[in-house]
Amino acid sequence: MHSRHRQLAAAILLTIFLILLVLLARFLWHRHYYAVTNAVFVETDSLVLVSFQKVNGRLRRLYVPEGARVQQGQILAELDNTTYALSVRNLADQLRSLREKSQALSIKIQRLRTDLRLRQAQIEDEMERLRAERRAMQSEVAALEAELAQTARDLRRFRRLLREGLIARHRFEEIQTRWLSLTQKKKALLARVQALTAAIRSTVKEKERLLNQHKLIREKERELAALKARIRAQERALEEARVLLSYCRLQSPVTGYIAKRFHAPGDVVGPGEPVYAVVDFSKLYVLVLLEETKLRGVRPGCEARIRIDAYPHHPFYGVVTAVLPATAAKFALVPRDISAGEFTKVAQRIPVKIKITRGDLSLLRVGLGGEVEIKRKF
Repeated sequence: MHSRHRQLAAAILLTIFLILLVLLARFLWHRHYYAVTNAVFVETDSLVLVSFQKVNGRLRRLYVPEGARVQQGQILAELDNTTYALSVRNLADQLRSLREKSQALSIKIQRLRTDLRLRQAQIEDEMERLRAERRAMQSEVAALEAELAQTARDLRRFRRLLREGLIARHRFEEIQTRWLSLTQKKKALLARVQALTAAIRSTVKEKERLLNQHKLIREKERELAALKARIRAQERALEEARVLLSYCRLQSPVTGYIAKRFHAPGDVVGPGEPVYAVVDFSKLYVLVLLEETKLRGVRPGCEARIRIDAYPHHPFYGVVTAVLPATAAKFALVPRDISAGEFTKVAQRIPVKIKITRGDLSLLRVGLGGEVEIKRKF
């Protein structure tokens, strides 16, 4: 009887020993092929601090509470935009006034050009008419002078014949009367030629005076160019004012969740001062601080199984994307001081990034901890 009890106890002890041996072997095998650590944190590179750009003022409204989901472009908050809206209205009124002045000046220049062309055409026509008439008069004077010269010769010849008694007196008087008539006609024609010459000179002076009209048009054109430059500058100022007015409404730059609200309605905020913190859950990753003694075989592409302490029954899976080239201690706020020669060896930790490929990301929150198993590659 006692022998049976001893055999049973031995069998139980042997079984327990074998089980422990198998568990130890499995543990050693697991630790050989997997790097395991609990220095695990859920992190994100897209924790965006949302702030107003280039504008400051008093917060009129905050539309979204903490923890709420937001879409990219959704309005989160709004500043009191009274000053910026007034600036836009004033600039718009000034721009409208400048455009009206520019339009009126353009119409005036066009009218001056039209009047100038018409006046130039009239002067050219008048000058051509006067010159043609003067040429005709000069031709008539030349013909009259030839006739007058012939009549003068006849008058001298008839005077000699009259003294010799060879002709009647009335024949001499006829020639004399004709000579006097031609002489008067010549004087009248010469007077007309002089009048036409004076009219031509007057027309030439009128044409020269049109140069002043050209100068006036050029001055108006320069004035219009300056006015258009002012309009362009005013348009740029108005566009900038409208941009500043649009900046009074704070939009979410990403789709995600509100992690933190830093201000309340009525607070005065300045440019770049955070109002909200938004987390994009699609950019979450796991940061592992892996001991240097476990780094063997861990490289980008290694598969990983992640267990988050808050959700132990919801496993997550991922892949190593980066093994950073410096230990976490190199970036500590208070680095270790070994100048005195004292040194305590501590296993350094290497940051390893893991991209989550499977799992319900909506469960995760930035900063959660857990445990990870990284399958080594040899």
